[in-house]
Amino acid sequence: MNSTSSLAEEVQAVRSSVGYWFRDDYTFVRITGADAADWLHSQTTNDVKALETGHGHHNAVLDRQGRVHGHFTLHRWDDEFWMLIEQSQVEHVLEHLDAHLFIEDVTIEATGDSLEQFILQGPKTLSLLSCVMDNEGARGTELLPQAWYHVHPIDIDGAELLAFRVSMTGEDGFVLVGEPGHCAAIGQRLREADESIEVTPIGAEAQSVLRVEAGIPQFGLDMDEQSRLPETTLERTTVSYEKGCYLGQEVVARLKAYGTVKRALMGLIFEAYDAEDLSWVPGNTVLVDGKAIGELTSITYSPTLDKHIALAYLDRDHRTPDTVLSIHGKNFINACGARVVVLPFVDGQSREARAESLYHEALDLFQLDLDDKDASAIPMLQEAILLYPSYEDAYEVLGVILHRHHRVDEAIYYMLQLKKLNPNCVMAHTNLSVFYVAKGMIEEAEEAKAQSAVLQMQHLSDERKAKEMAEQERARIQEEARERIGMFQEVLEIDPDDGVATFGLGKAYVQLNQYEKAIPHLLHATNVQKDFSAAFLDLGKCYEFLERVEEAKSTYEAGIAIASRKGDLMPMREMERRLKTL
Repeated sequence: MNSTSSLAEEVQAVRSSVGYWFRDDYTFVRITGADAADWLHSQTTNDVKALETGHGHHNAVLDRQGRVHGHFTLHRWDDEFWMLIEQSQVEHVLEHLDAHLFIEDVTIEATGDSLEQFILQGPKTLSLLSCVMDNEGARGTELLPQAWYHVHPIDIDGAELLAFRVSMTGEDGFVLVGEPGHCAAIGQRLREADESIEVTPIGAEAQSVLRVEAGIPQFGLDMDEQSRLPETTLERTTVSYEKGCYLGQEVVARLKAYGTVKRALMGLIFEAYDAEDLSWVPGNTVLVDGKAIGELTSITYSPTLDKHIALAYLDRDHRTPDTVLSIHGKNFINACGARVVVLPFVDGQSREARAESLYHEALDLFQLDLDDKDASAIPMLQEAILLYPSYEDAYEVLGVILHRHHRVDEAIYYMLQLKKLNPNCVMAHTNLSVFYVAKGMIEEAEEAKAQSAVLQMQHLSDERKAKEMAEQERARIQEEARERIGMFQEVLEIDPDDGVATFGLGKAYVQLNQYEKAIPHLLHATNVQKDFSAAFLDLGKCYEFLERVEEAKSTYEAGIAIASRKGDLMPMREMERRLKTL
């Protein structure tokens, strides 16, 4: 077992740089045959037929009661499907699938331990891979999958691998699958690739901590074959509500349409934890005032939060986010304060958000560098572009800084990349004209300058058209809102407590920016239908726009509690975001 200090260092490495490990608790399953797509589509919860080559998703198999019999990631390459699944699940899942395989042309091949899985996780993962895959003549990282669950073959130093973009930690990362020996060699190569990027081996204990921080339930620990899918949080990523029937589909759809599960997986952050007084273990019943309200599953110390955290199934009345519960474990006397949170506990930055941070940090350095002596902004902007290849502002600023540091050829390269990305970018042509002059390329400079002038005139025309279209769209929405007001008023004359019409009338006034008029109708909607999450959201917005801040806060808080109990994640997250800004 790791010491606390080394455990914290390993977790921090994944949160701030790159961590790696070999994954021997997962295996690779190949599914082929002329009927593979249609058959998998009918047997699993997600939309298999929509997958294109190189795409993938999270998926699951259920029984008729909507209980989870296994979950995995599924990926398509040409006519093959590849499943990455825990070793502990694979036998049961394949037996379950085989029991529903009759005359279809489908072959299922479990590869056992004949392939290695090498895990890279952390915000610096893409930069690390760039060190060994990119050079002046080739951009190998362009082959790496960009979207979650996508897959693409890659080559690192002659070793052929499959790269899957999958996260087990909440951070950016990949699963690399290859022949035995290839991954070990790649691991050594990556550790030596760039001294500025810390690459840390991650042990089993830290892997478990990272999983819990990311709110990822583990089969056999946080769920089993008695767990209904909507209870587990897996519904968010494994279910397509647009596809046709599959085993358990009716149960999942009914819970989505008409209510919420009695218990759901949530996070608990222990405000104070004394291991000597209270030895919580997975399976402990969670008690409040002597009444069982749920069950603890995974529990660990989180170095990221510097708190003990746990995954726990909680009943409807005790899973409102930010509620602090005074809880007991069965057979324990001392109460323990625990704050309820929506999973995950820790959510890594997206590539786009990280690129934004790097861009603004580089911009600050550039603005302070009046003598053009500090080149530290350059690698930041290069990393931002690697993370977010369509980030036009980063190309523009990088080109200017490179030119100021007399690296004109590089400046021209990035401006040409920007021009390729957006042929109508005025600044790409304007900067190119300046950079070409610096190189003595007068004819090219004049052409770039002329193109810039043409685009500037075109942009002015386009801006006028865009404003006109926006005004027309606003007018259309408001006209429809006026028409709906009359319709909803007629309904309310017949039934003043019609919840849909009451909400619709309030919504129409919101669209007309008549917030004072909207408020009484939205209030009535929340009284008529106590769990009307959308009405709480729009009511909070009205108070917010009228600068009635305290009323907005209390409305959002009430709405968040209701949306959490009901399972309305979209309005709940919107209200949480707005509440934070207040």
